[in-house]
Amino acid sequence: MLDLLIQNGLIVDGTGGKPFYGDIAVESGRIIRIAPKILLEAKTVYDATGKVVSPGFIDNHSHGDYYCLFGTTGYNLLEQGITTEIAGNCGGGAIPYYEGLLDSVRGIVPDEAIEMVKHATSSFSAFSAAAQELRMGTNMAVYAPHGNLRALVMGYSPEKPSTEQMERMKALLTEAMESGFVGLSTGLIYPPSVHADAEELTELCRVVAAYRGCYASHIRGECDTVVQAVAEAIAIGENSGCDVVISHHKIGGTANAGLSKETLRLIAEANERGMIRVRADQYPFLAGQTSLTSALPERFAVHGVAKMIERLREPAFRQEVSTAIFAEESQSLLKFSGFSGCLILGAPKTPNAVGKTIAQIAKERASDAMETTFDLLTENSGDVDAAYFYQNEQDMLKILAAPFMMGGTDSGHNIMQFDREQQGGAHPRAMSTFPKRLRLVREQNILPLEEEIKRICYLPAEMCKLDNVGLLREGYHADICVFDWANIRENNDYHFPFRKNTGIELVVVNGEIAVLNGDYTGVKAGRLIRRRTPHA
Repeated sequence: MLDLLIQNGLIVDGTGGKPFYGDIAVESGRIIRIAPKILLEAKTVYDATGKVVSPGFIDNHSHGDYYCLFGTTGYNLLEQGITTEIAGNCGGGAIPYYEGLLDSVRGIVPDEAIEMVKHATSSFSAFSAAAQELRMGTNMAVYAPHGNLRALVMGYSPEKPSTEQMERMKALLTEAMESGFVGLSTGLIYPPSVHADAEELTELCRVVAAYRGCYASHIRGECDTVVQAVAEAIAIGENSGCDVVISHHKIGGTANAGLSKETLRLIAEANERGMIRVRADQYPFLAGQTSLTSALPERFAVHGVAKMIERLREPAFRQEVSTAIFAEESQSLLKFSGFSGCLILGAPKTPNAVGKTIAQIAKERASDAMETTFDLLTENSGDVDAAYFYQNEQDMLKILAAPFMMGGTDSGHNIMQFDREQQGGAHPRAMSTFPKRLRLVREQNILPLEEEIKRICYLPAEMCKLDNVGLLREGYHADICVFDWANIRENNDYHFPFRKNTGIELVVVNGEIAVLNGDYTGVKAGRLIRRRTPHA
């Protein structure tokens, strides 16, 4: 008897081929048969009449590695159709552990849990072994984050690595690749990765290229310098022989509207040259999210973020930082969003600030907006998350239409199942990136459904060399999403980020039903996925 039989659905298999009606039989976590009609008994039969049946979506840009070891479910990803996440992005992640990495969760989770995670993230091989034993909500593949390598080997120093330091980073990266990690990620606006030059990154990427891995980069600038930053990432890839992914590609700043024409041309031309493959991922929202400390110029964090926050109590230091944020050459997100475009999403010590812009908070406090920014940071020991509204909509839609554009939430796991009507506390992309993306593709008639499914399922699996996921194919893992193409949409926004999506009907992870009628079932059937070995 089959474990699961999905009947009468419009099958969009991820190859980009023409959709067809049929049934899918699942047994022991695998797809064992796809046919127009399957007349076999099953423990569970799901009628997908009027619905699309596709591979589970692949989140090409996740930060779930930091959360999964604490036992999170990833329900916010599952409920938008995601069955596999590729984590460790933006040059920061859980592995390898360095002093101070887990400070933000102290007092939130038990000390014994922190010690367990420290042990499990002491090395890439330790994480790989620990994750193999975990029950996770989604499948997970992971990048080695450059920021962790640099912080472990040379702290927050802005200096070039010595020969010895470089060899140490290369040895750590070799261990990661041997442990099945998919490549190297960078976050070139975040300390300490921001201090790495192209020479350093190229040398590290040569290690990755030897294993046919990828280089995924939160590039050095997404506003005034976005064209140069995309060109730099491509040059690092071509000079090292390493495939490249431009992370959460966007164009920021009103003066830069239209620059996607240039960045997409650079990527297309690199693919035409054929030396390497270049792809990108995107979340379809006009605001990005990151820490408020990231809006402060990186030169102030050379002794670590904690030291920078401590110094923000000094009036003279505040004035110096303020001047630097709004300097002509500055690429600060706060400069491009303004105080009215910076919405506070998380501030544990000042919860009344959540859901308000800095401008609104400053007005309530009868204070200057810049002073309010610094006060929020010191009051919360630097632990403030914000959404920055600074992107251009036409560029966003043009980027969405590019043939090499994959989907990515740029999100972690919700730490608990939040009330769906809770106000504030997260970026909506954490719950609805993929339903919103599909809605835009449908409403804007951007491209055929089968092409979109290929981009959000097969392309990430192919790029990261993940076996037996990303397609509906006999013998593949039974990672499946059933959705209502005519009605799929997001219902959340920045003020109500946890609201349930419409149109996600069924999500299956390794043959087990993780989402039914849009709601998480409590099943944790995910697994760690290792990159295919170079000789496979």
